[in-house]
Amino acid sequence: FTYQPSKTTAIFIQAREESKTRNVSNNVNLYKTELAKKHNYWINFDYGVGKKVKLKSRAQFSTFEINQHTTRGLALLQDVSVDLGKFAITARYAQFDTDNYDNRQYVYERDVWLAYSLPAYYGIGIRNMMMLEYKMTRQLTFWLRYARTRFTDREQIGTGADTIDGNIRTDIKFQMRLKF
Repeated sequence: FTYQPSKTTAIFIQAREESKTRNVSNNVNLYKTELAKKHNYWINFDYGVGKKVKLKSRAQFSTFEINQHTTRGLALLQDVSVDLGKFAITARYAQFDTDNYDNRQYVYERDVWLAYSLPAYYGIGIRNMMMLEYKMTRQLTFWLRYARTRFTDREQIGTGADTIDGNIRTDIKFQMRLKF
């Protein structure tokens, strides 16, 4: 459902159900499957404050049921975008709380030119993101993107060679584009 009461305001609500068979056996010689159902719900508000500031608020919720066991996931987000002509800032504050990886919440994030970011929010934590874009000239543009995720339910992130001791993961990107 989408409703746009004005040029600067839009609201959408979406619900989705997915059913698929999942392996539930821990025994390597026995393969037992069960039907799993995942329900996803989104509500999103986009609204402009004047011509230069845009706000986006979103709530996402999901449930995952398998073998008569249900888990849940939730993400709450607030985005702010400011366009000052040659200079633009985009920022996000997100909180998430999921029972397990089956209820991870995917949310698109703005990224540098020709890149995309679709992080999976899982566990319990907070994610902040800020991106700066500066159009120095028609030919030269700079991007700087900083994202930080702080988990409150663990003291180690990742596995194997990607293990991070601690509960904070930080990503920084810098890009320059020169058009000929």
